[in-house]
Amino acid sequence: MANFRKALNLPLIAAAIALSGACSSGNNPSGSGTSVRPQGSVLEAAENEGDDAGAPQTKGKVAAAARVEIPSGKFIAGSTPGDPGRDAVLEPATLEVELGAYTIDRYLYPNEPGKPPVTNVTRSKAEELCRVRGARLCTELEWERACKGDPENAYSTGSQWNPSCAKEPESCASTFGVAGMGAALREWTASDVQPIENMQAKAAAVRGARSDAAAVDHRCAHRTAVDGTAAGGDIGFRCCSGPPNAAQIASPAWQQTFRRAEISVGEVTKMLASVPNIKDLATDISFFKEPDDPNIVLARGDAGAPPQNVTLTTSPLLWSPVPGEELLVVAGRAQKDSFIVAFYRLPGDRYRIGSSLWLKGEKGPVVLGFNGYVRRKLSWATCWDCNGESGNITYREDGRVVITQK
Repeated sequence: MANFRKALNLPLIAAAIALSGACSSGNNPSGSGTSVRPQGSVLEAAENEGDDAGAPQTKGKVAAAARVEIPSGKFIAGSTPGDPGRDAVLEPATLEVELGAYTIDRYLYPNEPGKPPVTNVTRSKAEELCRVRGARLCTELEWERACKGDPENAYSTGSQWNPSCAKEPESCASTFGVAGMGAALREWTASDVQPIENMQAKAAAVRGARSDAAAVDHRCAHRTAVDGTAAGGDIGFRCCSGPPNAAQIASPAWQQTFRRAEISVGEVTKMLASVPNIKDLATDISFFKEPDDPNIVLARGDAGAPPQNVTLTTSPLLWSPVPGEELLVVAGRAQKDSFIVAFYRLPGDRYRIGSSLWLKGEKGPVVLGFNGYVRRKLSWATCWDCNGESGNITYREDGRVVITQK
């Protein structure tokens, strides 16, 4: 049996509910396929981008003025596919947004340092309290821009979460000088999370995180959907002034689970060559062929034909396990080895490494097996359903894509 070498790069995200047979699933990739033209180098997995654990965790200066002027301008909302903690269903993928100038309270309501924030109010009550002051509830994109600051940071505290801010939120400010954003309380916004068929009802968009939340939940892009009529001790709010910005986040739609991807061998070679720990695969790349190679893989196994509704293919696939997420999965041969690689697809046809499996000394063929009604998993095999020569590619609840061997 071949020597299997794993080279796994495992970013994370979260996604809500797995739906079998949800909208636009379908079992067979349609037509001649979707053209894929990768732009630029493949991004590294988040945990492989460099260890900045020793970097200072900022605590921006908090000024005396009660309100902060945020200038007009563009910023990047959301997060990059593959970022730790990212929820692909709720967080847009690096969405450029232009906002007009506005003013935001430096502290949570009542916007008085040293006084505890007001909680246990519904969103409509929060809106009323802001209105009494001649202000309004902030939109979620106004909140996110004030949190990310200039330059834009993943957290209000910088590139990393500073745990001390959960205990002393008023001492931590974004580079704009807005205090306590994402530090110890969630916050109402005036925006809504738009519905997603069979998955998400319309709800109020809430930003920030509780003091005891996971570090990744304190990111400025973190977003949750909450019933606007709820009232909790962990939800506060802050007010904004100036004309409200109309920009909002659209919810993603369900996509067909699997589609054939049209991508050249040369483009796959460039993609592999740009990922440090699998760059040695980028030599003499070739794809396996249909229908002969799937028949070879079936003949090697003892299971006979694949289960009903499972399609075997050697084609590169575009895979949408949940709304808002798409991955490119490619299997091929590199000299005497074979490989399977899954890439997160980013806006602008950019890519980020998700997971890879390097089959040393295995010339293949390798096939991919999928059922369009099973959204979060597909199979791979060099010998259909054989131990050690088959496995799964899984999109986990935390958003990591993982290639495993049986």
